[in-house]
Amino acid sequence: MIGQGAGPGAAVPPAGVTAEVGLGIEVGLEPTAGFADDGASGVVATRSSSWWNYLRCKTCGHTFRRGDLALVDAVARTAQHLVPGLACGTDPDAIALAGAGRDRDEFAAGLLGTWPPNAPVYRIASGDWRLPRPGSTWLAPTCLYCGHTFRVGEYVIVCPCQSDQGLPPACATAVHRDPAAGLPCWDNWQPSGKLKICPTTTVKL
Repeated sequence: MIGQGAGPGAAVPPAGVTAEVGLGIEVGLEPTAGFADDGASGVVATRSSSWWNYLRCKTCGHTFRRGDLALVDAVARTAQHLVPGLACGTDPDAIALAGAGRDRDEFAAGLLGTWPPNAPVYRIASGDWRLPRPGSTWLAPTCLYCGHTFRVGEYVIVCPCQSDQGLPPACATAVHRDPAAGLPCWDNWQPSGKLKICPTTTVKL
């Protein structure tokens, strides 16, 4: 998967029937995506079939996700985000989306209250070291499950390695736990809600 490291504990892409079922669900939710190469240029919404989906934006360093507006040049094979908060360009609907963001925050808080995980949940702050830095050559880490970069305001669960010793996490590896944003990665990755082995160091927890 593009944008996801291949180190120890990295999520293995589904294969066979599981992959076909997953693709069928995506196409069902997004019936116009199709399977051909997306040759559109201009302001385009990222789709599952878009060639730039999962690539990193060269301006902000974030991965492109399904639904992201992007300024695309199909000939030069370049794409740039037009998403509020990513500092790449101007989204014409940014003001309207700001109100929607507040609604999402309230919805996310309600979900956490009624559907709490068996691990601490953290919200990515603007100064979090996991965030991509525009102009930096350093590749920011991605979610172990979905392979996307983390964005400000998203909820994650951080690997608890060394927490039993009262120390900060040794790896600080994070996985999305933000169903309100369409990122139920933790629950899909660890249905039991409990991590038994550090996915980075392979140390038993």
